[in-house]
Amino acid sequence: MVRIVIADDHEIVRSGLVMLIDQQQEMTVQAQASSYSELISLLEKESFDLLILDLNLGDKNGLESIENVSSAFPALPILILSTYPEEPYAVQTFKAGASGYLNKTVISAELIKAIQKITEGKKYISESLAENLAYGFSLEKSSRNPVELLSKREFEILALIASGKAYKEIASKLNLSPKTVSTYRTRILEKLNLTNTSQLLRFAFEHQITSY
Repeated sequence: MVRIVIADDHEIVRSGLVMLIDQQQEMTVQAQASSYSELISLLEKESFDLLILDLNLGDKNGLESIENVSSAFPALPILILSTYPEEPYAVQTFKAGASGYLNKTVISAELIKAIQKITEGKKYISESLAENLAYGFSLEKSSRNPVELLSKREFEILALIASGKAYKEIASKLNLSPKTVSTYRTRILEKLNLTNTSQLLRFAFEHQITSY
């Protein structure tokens, strides 16, 4: 029996997932969490075979929560179920330690397929993405989506800039100095071959990047 824990701050989403998953003979939802802190408390007390995680739990940055859980519980595979577009978020979540990524518009059959594949020790992304997106980290940079060139922190800062946050706000949110945020902005511009904030905002808009 595949034991699943769901972490999502929307009760209606959790309820829907429970109804769907518990219909399957070989899997069950063993626990639910509505926040990151509640999730960690559960993981410290119980053992699970899979975590279905929303990117936006409210009390913890999405990529940071993946990274922290992956580091603290390396044997627990993580399936991200999010409202954010697969590109570019899927790549960033894989970098952070996720084993799968699905948009919440996914049909139920694909979710079950993803759970089965991940609990078999494999990675999963939807068929709407090219297979090399999940394994694109080994591809030559020239053939990769430019967003993949960004580190986790650079992606976070790009998303916050795109959301209209000032350097001081970003620095406070990420526990950095404004000067460090400015340095990251410069690196982002260089990696994306851009020259100013206006181009950076256009890039973020075109790639559907926003803060979560």
